[in-house]
Amino acid sequence: MGTAVLGVEDVLDGLAPELVGSELASVLEGAELACRQDRADPGIRRCSPLRGVLGTLGGIEVTAVEARFDDRRLAQVTIYLAESRFAALLPVLSARLGEGKSWNVTLRAGMAGQFEDQIRIWESDHYVLIAQQFDGKIDRSSVIYGSPDAMGSLLHQIKSTPPGGVRDL
Repeated sequence: MGTAVLGVEDVLDGLAPELVGSELASVLEGAELACRQDRADPGIRRCSPLRGVLGTLGGIEVTAVEARFDDRRLAQVTIYLAESRFAALLPVLSARLGEGKSWNVTLRAGMAGQFEDQIRIWESDHYVLIAQQFDGKIDRSSVIYGSPDAMGSLLHQIKSTPPGGVRDL
């Protein structure tokens, strides 16, 4: 193995859901992030991993990671990955967090196409985590977690379509 690892590779280690609410400085001790202030709201910092760190989630390659800090506390983490890797992701999340609640819906796409969107929701007093097979695009999946407050609008949006219901992609 001769090469030294720059930092933590797995997002669930460096930006674990259990860190939601933690101070920016303490999160930076375990995750190498580059942060910038949000242009619209000076109380918000948006941080992305430095090159070579936090590139996987349970061994599955991710395409993007963003941590949002509100008033210097970790509020939300958004992780994108290729939709083709979503099936491999669910067992990883279930092993770490338990089964979660299935909230699958049917998506309506162009040309009268319909397909199932697998959605899994984990809710606790400390954080909410949502894994979604199709997140706004047919080729992109996501794992988004954060404080119940930070996740409120996304959780409401997802739950506005009951399991088994139909919504647009």
